[in-house]
Amino acid sequence: MGDLNHEVKKAVNAAWTKESVFTEQEKQIVRNRIGSSPDKGQKKDYVPKLLSAAAAVGFVLLIGGIAGFQTDVFTEQNGQETAVADRSFYPGLAEGAMLNNWKLSNFEKDSHGSLSAVFTGKAEITGTLDFKNDIVYFLPDHNSLKLLPLIDGKNVKIAFNNEADQEKLKKVFGVKMPIKEENVSLIISGYRAAEGTVHQADAVEVIMPQELQLGPLPFQLMLNNDKKLVLPEPLNHVYKEFSLRGTDETLKGLRPSEVFQLYLFAEEIEDFYTQYALFNHEPGMEKPFPTLNDYLNAISESASIPEEQTLLHRVKNASLEEVTIDDSSAYISISEEDGLGFGLSKNSEGIWKVNWMPIQ
Repeated sequence: MGDLNHEVKKAVNAAWTKESVFTEQEKQIVRNRIGSSPDKGQKKDYVPKLLSAAAAVGFVLLIGGIAGFQTDVFTEQNGQETAVADRSFYPGLAEGAMLNNWKLSNFEKDSHGSLSAVFTGKAEITGTLDFKNDIVYFLPDHNSLKLLPLIDGKNVKIAFNNEADQEKLKKVFGVKMPIKEENVSLIISGYRAAEGTVHQADAVEVIMPQELQLGPLPFQLMLNNDKKLVLPEPLNHVYKEFSLRGTDETLKGLRPSEVFQLYLFAEEIEDFYTQYALFNHEPGMEKPFPTLNDYLNAISESASIPEEQTLLHRVKNASLEEVTIDDSSAYISISEEDGLGFGLSKNSEGIWKVNWMPIQ
């Protein structure tokens, strides 16, 4: 506060005009009012009414200008005061403003006093995934930087807001050691811009490079000590959400091999409601079981077969590979010798679902 008073005093002394100086006549008015006041106990306004209006206005403007430099600046928006960023960090950008198709939600300050700007939106960006020991960074290329809520043209690298996103990226690319993966495309949302060069975002979907799409991708199932199938995180969390809500949006971003594991897990715990929801229910798709009751009745009426002949038993003892045929169809290779596979396809939302007659 002492610094602010000093700045005010210095600015006033520098800008005070000749018109604003007390004249002898004004001084005498003040003396007369003090000496003739009948109410000694009341506080009086000792500034003469004849004081130059220009001087008074100038004083107020000076106070406001200096205070504006040392406190947050506010702007009037829809009848409410909305905080505006510091002049050196997104200058003049208010909450609700749009920047490169991203909407500014709010500004936040951490315990160290560092600011971050939180944006909502979505963008598909391309660049390099840098897999460190514990953290996955994404380095956007030059064109992708133009799609982010940036105004200073600096190069940034993006960390991901939660461990589930990082683990998903490591799993998709089969990463077990620090490497760099180039020409990777991601759909991101929930962007958090910091004052430094490390920003944060949510990884909504991984768009696989063409060469990775067409090649077989080996994977393994996770079994417990009782040889029962279990799901790793975050896949187990996805299963719980999908079993509760049944919305395909929950499966967005999953690979065919991951949807396959969800289907098998539903088989393991005999959750046929969720298993039925994993089939491709795209309009116009021919369904052997039009309703859930049809599916449940078919399961209850089917003849039992020896365990060693079931799909679940066979996949637990097989070398599995995910094979992508094209942009909308894939299969899980279970046995190359027998040519046994499990088919999946994308729906109109680009989400992998199980084919109605999956065993090929």
